[in-house]
Amino acid sequence: MTKHPEQLPANATAERGEVMIDGPDGYVLSLTPEAALHTARSLRAAAREAEQQRSELSHSVETDQIEGVSADEARKRAE
Repeated sequence: MTKHPEQLPANATAERGEVMIDGPDGYVLSLTPEAALHTARSLRAAAREAEQQRSELSHSVETDQIEGVSADEARKRAE
């Protein structure tokens, strides 16, 4: 896990039968259409799972704070 995940989205375009992904900080990736479709499905599934994890972590931190545990301690417990 990274300390600060990227908040800017990447952009995808089709060029000469390839899918080009342009991301922040000059990140560029070229994929076949098949690889791009697989990546899109994988990204969608991972994003949904990460949202669920974030929701669960947020709920856990809120519960610990109600019980008198500091936010930092609650985050450490959640990891």
